[in-house]
Amino acid sequence: LVGVLVKAASSMVDSSIITLSRFLFGVLFLGAFLLIKDKKIKVVLKSPWIWIGALGKCCNYIFENLGISIGFAYGNIIVMPLQSLILLVISTLFFKEKLTAKHWFAAGLCFIGVFFVSWNGLPLSVLLDTNMLVFVLFAFSSIGASFHFLSQKVLIKNTDSGTMNFSMFLISTLITALPVPFTGSVKGEFSTVALLALIGLGFITGISFYLYANSLKKV
Repeated sequence: LVGVLVKAASSMVDSSIITLSRFLFGVLFLGAFLLIKDKKIKVVLKSPWIWIGALGKCCNYIFENLGISIGFAYGNIIVMPLQSLILLVISTLFFKEKLTAKHWFAAGLCFIGVFFVSWNGLPLSVLLDTNMLVFVLFAFSSIGASFHFLSQKVLIKNTDSGTMNFSMFLISTLITALPVPFTGSVKGEFSTVALLALIGLGFITGISFYLYANSLKKV
């Protein structure tokens, strides 16, 4: 849903406001969920992995939103395959996981898929002039998402999923709010659809990554 929602929101506001809104509404949704579930909210700021995760997620959202805004709504489909390739390397170097030929074959299929989605049937001259910029933006987004994943994988062993994600997204909200007074702009008239899209993106950020972190305990 992210690509469609970002595209809808971009009809009213620019990518910097979209990025801030994803974290801001995400913190609000996750905070409300934690208050209902645990009757309290705990914030952890001392762990370096919390900051690595927050910076990684900022990088992920900033470049993803920018790429979707200037490209196609489905463009971010290449983020996950690229992230898979990056995580294969991280898994071998950081977690010392043993990868088989089957893993690398699957990675090759991911890479081929990324290439064809990015190509989109365009002449190579057009691909190099336009789609390559969008591809680079999504590549940086994938790097950020990988570091966010890495931090979650490390922290989830000893940190509650809600506390971890709330802390990361709170930091990310403050970071992405800094440039908005200078770079943020409203491009068109108020749109209820665009507003609902921003709220929906926040819900996805707050709740889905709470579930995502819990799933990492099993994988």
